[in-house]
Amino acid sequence: MAKSFSLTYIIIGLLGVVFLDKLISIFFEHNDLTHQGPLTFAILFIISTGSILYLMINHMQKVIQNIDKAYKELQNKDKERLIPYEFALDNSVDAIYWFTLDAKFVYVNDAACNMLGYKKEELLGKPIEIMDPNFTRETAAQTMQKISSSKNWSLETTQKKKDGTIVNIEVTGHGFRHAGKDYICAFGRDITPRLEYRNKITNMNQELQKSVDEKEILLKEIHHRVKNNMEIISSLLTMQYRRVQDDEVKDILKQSRSRINTMALVHEFLYLGENLAYINLEDYIERLIDDIKELYISNNTYLKVDLDIDQLVFSTNRCIQVGMVLHELCVNALKYAFKENRNNLLYIHIKKLEKDIHIKIKDNGKGLENIDSLYKTDSIGMQLIHSIVEDQLNGTINFRNNEGLECNIVFPQRED
Repeated sequence: MAKSFSLTYIIIGLLGVVFLDKLISIFFEHNDLTHQGPLTFAILFIISTGSILYLMINHMQKVIQNIDKAYKELQNKDKERLIPYEFALDNSVDAIYWFTLDAKFVYVNDAACNMLGYKKEELLGKPIEIMDPNFTRETAAQTMQKISSSKNWSLETTQKKKDGTIVNIEVTGHGFRHAGKDYICAFGRDITPRLEYRNKITNMNQELQKSVDEKEILLKEIHHRVKNNMEIISSLLTMQYRRVQDDEVKDILKQSRSRINTMALVHEFLYLGENLAYINLEDYIERLIDDIKELYISNNTYLKVDLDIDQLVFSTNRCIQVGMVLHELCVNALKYAFKENRNNLLYIHIKKLEKDIHIKIKDNGKGLENIDSLYKTDSIGMQLIHSIVEDQLNGTINFRNNEGLECNIVFPQRED
């Protein structure tokens, strides 16, 4: 339209220029200016005005053409500049939607259309309820306002495809402003496979937890029965102890009963505790010393026990090993070092130093004249101590006189 308009004026202008001189000459040959002055002036004015208008229109047409050309070039440049962004948006894995604040579509990418089964023209301008039946007009607008005022907004919801199928979607949204208007940009991702995997993992965890709970109940029952069986053996030894008259035999029965109680105590801690594999050493040693004192200390014997034990957790097997060693050493101290009507003191220190465990047991008795006899003895108790420390704990044991008898045991913290 602009080209035909311009061409028409160009032709008229050219005809006017070519024939203007001839028309003026003809006019003056047949007209007397003295008689037709006003008419002559009017004609000249019209011709002059037409020429000026032609020149102005021609100039304006050129300006318009230049503006139109510049505008088209700018549009082409913008299109070329936006090609990578449009490509990225359309080929995004996530669905991308732009909404007005009243929750109507102004843009959707290809991923959104593929996920929902719509064409772009079927969504643009439509309200969000077309794909998300969880919204109403009121709640949709409220949600857009909330997204616009939130820094990081996300939601797990469902969306309805064109064929009515419901899909699980994780949506994140952000507000932005463009050309003086506020919009919402939302990113949607189908999380149906993730939810299926999550449910599968949850079901597996529930089954595993059920299995673990059943195993714990079974192990607790086993420890409880072992402890009860040991108590039955201990009771039988007590009955036999009461029937025997020989002091040496009675002492043997008493020690046997005490050793059984030491092992039974471990199983009691296991079935009463929350952990079926490990025991807090300090709690176990405190209870063990109380049981030994009750069995071996008379009412006239005063005994103070200095316990200093680091926070250590031992396995069932190691707890029994350490408990048996402490039992034998404590019983020996109670039998031979401590006397009635004196201040008796028993030190039990268990420390973790670097990679080793250090145990020190010391009494304030008279000590021993022949320390070497403790390494070369037929005593079942001492043989048991050496066997456990050296063969089972892979440690060393050392005795010395230090204002009483002192025993130092060192073994690796790590269990084989």
